Amino acid sequence: MQWVNGSSNWLAATLSADARITSMSPNAEQLTGYSAPELVGRPVTQILADQTSLEVHRILDTAKEWGYWQGEVVHRSRSGKHVEARGIISLLAGKQDHPDEYLLISSLNRSLALDESEKPAIAEISTTLRTMAHDLNNPLAVMMGFAQLLILNQNCQGGIRNDVEKLYSELKRVIQMVEELHEYARTLCAQPPANPESPAM
Repeated sequence: MQWVNGSSNWLAATLSADARITSMSPNAEQLTGYSAPELVGRPVTQILADQTSLEVHRILDTAKEWGYWQGEVVHRSRSGKHVEARGIISLLAGKQDHPDEYLLISSLNRSLALDESEKPAIAEISTTLRTMAHDLNNPLAVMMGFAQLLILNQNCQGGIRNDVEKLYSELKRVIQMVEELHEYARTLCAQPPANPESPAM
């Protein structure tokens, strides 16, 4: 995956099914002390504190089952410092003959405030994400409505009904993910004033 340079308040990576880093955003060094090429091919536990490392496979199993996982993670830098972050892991489903791959996006907790110079860019990202979530929600709601009508139709039976019920279940899951995206976008701009005593990597 091709990455663009980004802020030092977040990093992104793709992970293989066995939790190895397959690509890393160039700004990884600012947060971890390792350059992106140093991390590719290594286990993601290289940049995670012990309490998060122990949960990695459970987290990936959850992402595989539900399509995503989000929660608190603790990064460990090359120098041994620990920093709390908000992590989102999404399943990147490939073709049938390819193993699962995951996208990790990790952003520093709100206790580590944004620099003033970064706030306009974050506000723009937040607005874009909220717009995307809104635009996605409308057609999804329409599709869910049609799926409900088919399920209520007594003539819809057998294999077709099973397919429609599965479609309805997946639509509910996607809508939940869109709602989570919207909420995440909203919280991006809810940053507190800068705290000079916040830990940094």
